[in-house]
Amino acid sequence: MKDRFDRSIVIGGQGAVGHLFAELLSSEGEVMLVDLRRGTPRPGISSMVADVCRPSPQLITELAGADIVVIALPEDIGAAAVAVIAQHMPRGALLTETLSVKSAIGRAMASAAERYDLEALGVNPMFAPGLGFHGQPVILTKVRGGKRCGRLEMLIDGLGGRLVPLSVQEHDRLTASLQVATHASILAFGWALQILDADIGVVAAAAPPPHRTLLALLARIVTGTREVYRDIQFAHPYAGEVRQALLDALMHLEDVAMAKPADRFDDMLETIAAWLGSYRKQLTGDCANIFACLAESQARQQAEAEAAKLSETRRQRR
Repeated sequence: MKDRFDRSIVIGGQGAVGHLFAELLSSEGEVMLVDLRRGTPRPGISSMVADVCRPSPQLITELAGADIVVIALPEDIGAAAVAVIAQHMPRGALLTETLSVKSAIGRAMASAAERYDLEALGVNPMFAPGLGFHGQPVILTKVRGGKRCGRLEMLIDGLGGRLVPLSVQEHDRLTASLQVATHASILAFGWALQILDADIGVVAAAAPPPHRTLLALLARIVTGTREVYRDIQFAHPYAGEVRQALLDALMHLEDVAMAKPADRFDDMLETIAAWLGSYRKQLTGDCANIFACLAESQARQQAEAEAAKLSETRRQRR
């Protein structure tokens, strides 16, 4: 069996994650993007408009010659697409998926890989696709391993991705904390500002670094791919449990903040500090670096705004 991916297919290839993997695999050979949307062909990367759940004869032919098929689809159709795709792939090929929630699709991948003698690997890039792999964490959930799984791992590692191998169950438990809790906290923060009827112009002008950072994270989420964020909150098997934990945490904060004397509030901070352990110093340094970059960015934006204003004033005087 050859190790290289001479022929790759990315299902959902016109999305941001699809493009990320298309670029990764284009160094190996030809890549075809399959999507309901039409794309612009690029050197070494072609595209096909097709419904993967109702594959055309042309798509079936392409799947039969693929070394790897990457499923970069939303949660609601990802698992259903696995069985359709797998039956047309050649034995020994690699079936890969990139969903944020692994439980359902992990079961579908395991069943299809066994039935059709395929390798199967889940990949979850824990970053916005536009950032690229370098320096970014990538969770791997190996369902049915082999040489081609190793090849894909090597390609991601070669671009500087930080590989984190987990089981399907471990993945969903971890991402409950990494994604569900994080996004829910930020969205709740944004909604609280709506309830408080905060003026964004005044808030942005007066915001101290912690608040400005949260506003930036909020803007990033609402500007991103909304289906991804909704899938994480809706389809994740532990999402309800996580949001309940956040509600419980807020109620606890309410209790300790109002308690007299302040011992209970201090105890809460000490408990969190103990949980952070030896990482507290490193993370405090990370925060300082973030705030320094934020201050630099704000100063640059202000200088650009002042330059633009001066330029406009000069134009009007002519």
